[in-house]
Amino acid sequence: YKKIAQMAQISEIDVVGTDYAGEISIDNIIYRIDRKPTELTSYPYLVVCKKIEEISISTTDILVVDDFKRIEDRLKRSVRKRIGLEVTVSRARKQDGPNIGKWFKQIRNLYKFCKLNEYQFILSSGANSELEMVSGRSFDSILKICDIKPEQYWRDLAEWIETKYQRMVFVNA
Repeated sequence: YKKIAQMAQISEIDVVGTDYAGEISIDNIIYRIDRKPTELTSYPYLVVCKKIEEISISTTDILVVDDFKRIEDRLKRSVRKRIGLEVTVSRARKQDGPNIGKWFKQIRNLYKFCKLNEYQFILSSGANSELEMVSGRSFDSILKICDIKPEQYWRDLAEWIETKYQRMVFVNA
């Protein structure tokens, strides 16, 4: 794990996922990068954007959403569908009580918006270290509080990632 984490850090890449059994394999990782590589790669990746103004129509896979109300209208007018709209738990950890309530409301609204407008809702830990990681049970609890069925959420996310992965393999082959 440390070797992969060091490689990711040197490359300025975040690790998106590993296999369920806890064994980390290079084959089971999808990297988060901030711009599309200029050359073909041998690894799968998702291009992550943190500002709606910086979305590239042809390359962005995920937009990190900090304030859904602020960008909702722009997303409605966007021609770029099927990208992931990501909310992080790390943001909620820094909030006080009333703002956590607003965070949960944002998740509910964003999820409904995604379902109606062909976006993929993504809830992630936003972890920058092992100590900030969130357990699967905690994710499921957050989803349930937001009236999202965890089984459906995980199924939809897996299908979306598989679709992105197939595109990456085809493009990078």
